[in-house]
Amino acid sequence: MNKITLAALVLTFVQGATAQSYTLTPLGGVPDGIDSDPYAINDQGAVAGTAGLLDGYQHAFVWTKNKGARDLGTLVGHNAYSTARGINNSGRVVGLSYLSDEITYRAFLYTQKDGMQDLGTLGGNSSAAYGINNTGQVVGEADLSSISTHAFLWTASAGMKDLGSLGGNISAAYGINEAGDIVGFSYLRDNFTVHAFLYTEAAGMQDLGDFNGDGSIANAINASGQIVGIGYLRPDQEGLIAALWTSTHKMQGLGTATESDALGINDSGQIVGYYGAAAFLWTSANHLQDLNTLIPPNSGWTLVGAAAINRSGQIAVSGFVGIKFHGALLTPVN
Repeated sequence: MNKITLAALVLTFVQGATAQSYTLTPLGGVPDGIDSDPYAINDQGAVAGTAGLLDGYQHAFVWTKNKGARDLGTLVGHNAYSTARGINNSGRVVGLSYLSDEITYRAFLYTQKDGMQDLGTLGGNSSAAYGINNTGQVVGEADLSSISTHAFLWTASAGMKDLGSLGGNISAAYGINEAGDIVGFSYLRDNFTVHAFLYTEAAGMQDLGDFNGDGSIANAINASGQIVGIGYLRPDQEGLIAALWTSTHKMQGLGTATESDALGINDSGQIVGYYGAAAFLWTSANHLQDLNTLIPPNSGWTLVGAAAINRSGQIAVSGFVGIKFHGALLTPVN
């Protein structure tokens, strides 16, 4: 594993002649809401996430260009918390919703036709869904009847499948591509060390190793098998660093400073996330770019995070307008 050099920790922005610029479209909130926080985007530019309501609850929402933000509700009525974490090109949404006891939560699948569907658990009390692909495969984490929580794969035909772990009691699946390859994290046998994993139907759960000797987490995977996430730095270095894993180069830093995370990657290899208190875009051509430098300078926005990027390069971001926190959609200017 390559060691992190001092140069890799120096934050350098490359603003070349081909640097992309973006228009910014505020997502607003649901009709009785006050803010929005996006987590996912599909190839049509529909954004899913969490909306804050005037009465203090937070609900899953979907925003589209034609209809604006729509409250998806919860599994138990208005007075509960829910959040959307994934959306596919058919508009199917996954996430989690708390139940009426305000302690137990369940993974859900939302469709326009059937509304919000409880996906169940692996025998325990709670579950959460974090990703969905275009064939409708859903991934997340679910409690077992024991003290364990494991990553799962859910399909309409087979229901919820336990993906196991790397030896520890806890694992979770965060991303899935169209081939059904799944990424996430798992504790090792010591139930202390966390490693990113790649799960395939043929090989099962594979340990992706650590970044620099102290753990890793995988957040997303694209069609080429490129994986993004975070690497834990050694205790003497402190912090987390955004990372990219490929089959040929293992896990490597993206040149961010510490306290950064790579949250999304599209099929072109464009990566988004955050470093410190700023949203970033990383490309192989221009490397790390602060998204605040790529939007109109008079927008009034300060972007603090980028959660996901779709095939055409649209990015779901969050940030501040004055003191108010909101989500927005960035669209490339060709």
